[in-house]
Amino acid sequence: MRKSESPFWPQKSILHPAPPKVPYEPVRRVRMSLMREEQRELDRVAAKEYHVPIAVLMEHAGLAVADACVSVAKAVTTPIHIFAGKGMNGGDSYVAARILHSRGYKVTIWDCFPGTEHSPIVKNNREAAECFGIKIRPASEFDPGVWQAGISRMIYEQEPGMPCVLVDGIIGTGYDFTRPLPPNLTEITAKIEEGHIRGARVISIDIPTGVDCDTGEVDPGAISADLTLSFILPKKGITILPGKQKAGAVRVPTIGLPINFADIVLGPVPEPPCEESSDEETTK
Repeated sequence: MRKSESPFWPQKSILHPAPPKVPYEPVRRVRMSLMREEQRELDRVAAKEYHVPIAVLMEHAGLAVADACVSVAKAVTTPIHIFAGKGMNGGDSYVAARILHSRGYKVTIWDCFPGTEHSPIVKNNREAAECFGIKIRPASEFDPGVWQAGISRMIYEQEPGMPCVLVDGIIGTGYDFTRPLPPNLTEITAKIEEGHIRGARVISIDIPTGVDCDTGEVDPGAISADLTLSFILPKKGITILPGKQKAGAVRVPTIGLPINFADIVLGPVPEPPCEESSDEETTK
């Protein structure tokens, strides 16, 4: 055995110096939240450049909402009331209702914008829900004192269910604090809040209605959720106060895109500028 191969022979010496260390490179900053325009850009890139249609993303999002409802409801006899808007959140709501209906849950869709012309994707999912026999009613007719009454139980009475589950799919990232919620929507959100007080569980899609996605500012009629399902990444408005208080528990389910899709498309978060020391802070 050569001396250099002996475990007892020193490996570091003047004749045999240690190899140079790899220079330290700090880990790049990854994104922890999304703003309104960033979310829209991700949807556009996913559809145009990665060939993942919005309809596919909506199907995955609706499935995630349905799974969350099952987890919260605990019993198949627990009624589920879904408040659908006219945008992408509305499309997610109709998909979730169809999936829950196929699993045997009693689902009612409350249309928050009756008579509104929907986009082709949302319209298609709405018509699919109608074809499966799911009730779609104007949200103005919702009565939390009637529709939430009673405690449901599982078939073998092993675990109590919730009085009901209310799904907020009214307005997502499109809400802007500079434009307050209109009176017709504040009446609906007030009913949802009353149902929440009576014991219902509230699930919000992407971000609670009435919370600004960018600033976290909260409308007086904003919904308080027990659980918020935020897709791709949490929206910035529910990571800062006061919006954070309205979101409840936040989950980020997958919708068929890589977990680092935002970093792939938008790049890493830019480093904050270094503050140069002022003349007053010069050493004496």
